[in-house]
Amino acid sequence: MEEGSVHFHEMGLDDRVLKALADLGWSQPTLIQEKAIPLALEGKDLLARARTGSGKTAAYAIPLIQRILTSKQTVREQAVRALVLVPTKELGQQVQSMIRQLTAFCSRDVRVADISGKADISAQKPILMEKPDIVVGTPSRVQAHINAQNLQLQTSLEMLVIDEADLLFSFGFEADLKSLLCHLPKIYQAFLMSATLNDDVQALKELVLHNPVMLKLQGSQLPDSSQLQQYSVRCEEEDKFLLIYTLLKLGLVQGKSLVFVRDVDRCYRLKLFLEQFSIPACVLNSELPIHSRCHIISQFNQGFYNYIIATDEQGLENPARRSQKTQEKGKKKKKGKDKEYGVSRGIDFHNVSNVINFDFPASVESYIHRVGRTARADNPGSALSFISHTELEMLAEVENALTGDVTHDSVLKPYGFRMEEIEGFRYRCRDAMRSVTKQAVKEARLKEIKQELLNSEKLKTYFEDNPRDLQLLRHDKDLHPAVIKPHLKNVPDYLIPTALKSLVNPLKRRKKKKIKAGGVMLSSFKKNSRGKNPLKSFRYTRKKREKKAGKS
Repeated sequence: MEEGSVHFHEMGLDDRVLKALADLGWSQPTLIQEKAIPLALEGKDLLARARTGSGKTAAYAIPLIQRILTSKQTVREQAVRALVLVPTKELGQQVQSMIRQLTAFCSRDVRVADISGKADISAQKPILMEKPDIVVGTPSRVQAHINAQNLQLQTSLEMLVIDEADLLFSFGFEADLKSLLCHLPKIYQAFLMSATLNDDVQALKELVLHNPVMLKLQGSQLPDSSQLQQYSVRCEEEDKFLLIYTLLKLGLVQGKSLVFVRDVDRCYRLKLFLEQFSIPACVLNSELPIHSRCHIISQFNQGFYNYIIATDEQGLENPARRSQKTQEKGKKKKKGKDKEYGVSRGIDFHNVSNVINFDFPASVESYIHRVGRTARADNPGSALSFISHTELEMLAEVENALTGDVTHDSVLKPYGFRMEEIEGFRYRCRDAMRSVTKQAVKEARLKEIKQELLNSEKLKTYFEDNPRDLQLLRHDKDLHPAVIKPHLKNVPDYLIPTALKSLVNPLKRRKKKKIKAGGVMLSSFKKNSRGKNPLKSFRYTRKKREKKAGKS
């Protein structure tokens, strides 16, 4: 947490909220929290722009909880007093989790419900019938409940939060959002939280806010070079696989890492490729059930996995470009994908050391959102982008956007890696890539979706009754539709470049043979010569055989 001049206990917060903050280990507010919380408690509308990982969720969650606790001192009637709109289901679950942590000591007085999941509308009706104090959901799901008359907001709502506001329009929620606003009371307090202030956010500001206070807290959308190291390396398709294999297999990338690719097929192609070398990784994409996606993120945060291969196909391209593509595709659009899925934005992956852009993103916003998953709060991080010749133009756009001027030094420093040093691994990579066919990728996708649907639906009730067993569920198991060649698992010493031998984890290297003081190797023959030499222990038995022959 960034140090602020104002402490939480100086903000007039309820003791139960302060106790929850102490349990979370938050001694001082971040900059956005320091500025936003006092203004929100005064009843001001807020439009806050702060970079990802700056603590925006708590900046609006704490005032919501405090105002509800204050109002309940005079009004005892149970009602929905706050609505939090989010662009993705994963973010909805995360917001609910954060609010529950902050209400750990007042959960009876402040109840929260997340309705952004994939459950049926009818299944969520009983939750809303209890009138939770805070409702979290996507605009489409909230509107569906309003249409079904499961949710009434016109008389009771006091506060509205739109989190990650810049994503709502690009996720296609414009119609739902405008329809939803018609069902809100005329007077309410509103917060718009966003990482960027684009035209869509300005439009939302006119619709939702009344004389808002604007908070622009960071000039840069990413941390500076003292906290975030950004690198790029030029490599074409085959070299991308060769380089990712070398970085992961030789342990040159340390810590938890997110690897971003451009589509779902690439996710499984890369996963199957890494499986050839016994490198486990999870796949996170829009085809998996929401419960599985959230469970993968949860276990990644707990340290179960080191590598997640993710797509950010939804909502991260230019909105106009996306709408045009959608119109062109028409009915050809693929089924089964979740339009409310989003990995690179809003999701709080904990302690991510590295972001690797295996495929360079298609927009500047997408690059910022991906890289924003690391170097969060005060933690350091690094981002490495693989750049092919077709991606050079987009690299230039990213550079210009981050520097603001083409005359500045490059933000993405060249990654000092000599590809010729790892030529010895190329034949292994080609061998592995031949096994990862289109049919193998298709079978892997189907197999994992079936497995995750089983885990998500049929075992949901069991895991609710047996939460410890849920910890044993793994998402990085081998899919094995491709032929696995055992010899690819190990890396012989002679293939490791001399320059990298000192960096490679010694535990992964083969044990060296013992050497005498004189420098002579102890061979296996000499080791067995102490009374166990087969030539010396051999016995000649010809005479015994002759005697036996004479008797007969």
